[in-house]
Amino acid sequence: MIGLGSGLGGGAAYSSGISSPLDLSGCKLWLRHNTGIEADLDSSGNGIDHSTTAGDMADGDKIDTWTDQSGEDNHATQATEADRPLWVDASNSLSYASGKYMDLRASISEGSESDFTFVFRGTLSGTNTAMSMFGNSSTDFWRINSGAKVIRTKVGGSAASDFTESTALETDVLYTFILTRVGANLEVHVDGGSSNVLSDHRWGDVSREDGDAFTVTNLGASSDDSNGWRGIVKHAIYYSGALTTAQRNQLQAWLNDND
Repeated sequence: MIGLGSGLGGGAAYSSGISSPLDLSGCKLWLRHNTGIEADLDSSGNGIDHSTTAGDMADGDKIDTWTDQSGEDNHATQATEADRPLWVDASNSLSYASGKYMDLRASISEGSESDFTFVFRGTLSGTNTAMSMFGNSSTDFWRINSGAKVIRTKVGGSAASDFTESTALETDVLYTFILTRVGANLEVHVDGGSSNVLSDHRWGDVSREDGDAFTVTNLGASSDDSNGWRGIVKHAIYYSGALTTAQRNQLQAWLNDND
């Protein structure tokens, strides 16, 4: 068993103690809320040059680039107009409400039994379809299944690892999802909610074993145009190592303070 802790229950308070996710070692991807986002088409498909840096983003702008803040230059991009997420003024965020997705400039490749952590922060606009946080193919993805009670991973193969709860995730409220592997052991932690507030909750209260190699190329899809995310995306982060319980809590606290 991995020493990640269950974090069950709700309402626990924790102090971040970090100035940004980059303070935690091994950060190789950070797509940050309201930062480094660019659009070259407006809601009608007309050419524009809008960005969060210039402060001129407009509701419905079609996002072509989300710049990686980790220093690794692994930016998320989308060249196909129909697949581009849209800008939402109300939350200064990207909406994947129509099943949009983005490609990472370089694939993330993890070897067998390597330690890693993937973090995804956003909302669900509905629960009637499978929605992926990260993915590459039908054998490499991390998603929420239809009904929002099962969080599923496939790591380098056809065998699925399911993490199952009796109570479904809520729609239109903010969550942070964290997938961590130590050796061959996987755990999913969920932080957030509204009527049912979770604090670093170990989803399903289980660990699963899958030590296969893992490849990620997509943000918001299991593979191109498949199992697209439905909702707002605020942060997407990857660490080439396993965050400890204390580090997870620091990260969750920072995200709660910084959207």
